[in-house]
Amino acid sequence: MAVSSAPPARRRWGLWLLAAAAVLVIAALSVLLALALARPAPTAAAATPAAPVTPLPTPSESPAAGDAAAAIDQQHQEYRAYVAIVLQGTVAVASSLTGLEQCRDNRSACAASLQDASDQVAKLQTNLAGTTAPACLSSADAKLDDALSFQKKGLDAAKAGVESQNRVLLVQGVLLVAAGTWRAGQAVVDARQSNC
Repeated sequence: MAVSSAPPARRRWGLWLLAAAAVLVIAALSVLLALALARPAPTAAAATPAAPVTPLPTPSESPAAGDAAAAIDQQHQEYRAYVAIVLQGTVAVASSLTGLEQCRDNRSACAASLQDASDQVAKLQTNLAGTTAPACLSSADAKLDDALSFQKKGLDAAKAGVESQNRVLLVQGVLLVAAGTWRAGQAVVDARQSNC
C-alpha cells in the first residue's frame, strides 16, 4: 500500500486557514509600516496664518522657553526611536511569516516557521518594552502591546496544533492571530490620529 505525502483535505483546509491568517498579519503589519513612513511631520505654519517675524530669543530670556524646547526635542527623539523599533520589528515579523507557505507541504517546516514568527514577535515585544513610547503614542503603544500578545499566543497555539494535529488548537491559534491583527489595526488608527 502506497503512503501519500500529501495531507488529507481536512488538514489542508486548516493549513490554508493558517496561511490566510498569516497573510492578514502581513497585510496589517505592512499597513502599519506604510502609515508610519507616510506620516507627514506636523507643521504649525499650516494651522495659523503667517505671523510677523519675531527676534530670536537671547540667553537672558526665561529658562522656561529652553525647557519647553528641550521637552519637545526629547519627545521627537522618543518618537523616532519608537518608530524605528516598530518598523524593524514589523519587517522581521513579516519576513518570518513568509515561511508559512511551507505549511501546505511539510508539517515540521510549518512548525519551524510558526516558531520563527513567534520568536520574532517576542523579540519585538522585548524591544518595545525597553523603549519609552512618547506620550502622544501611549494609546497606540498599549494597543500594539495587546496585538503582539494575541499574535504570540496565537502563533504558539497554531504551532502546537500543527505538531499535535489538533485542529481545534490550530483554529484557536488562527483566531488569536486574527484578533492580534485587528488590534494592530486599532493601534495604527490611534497612531495616525495622534499629535506627535
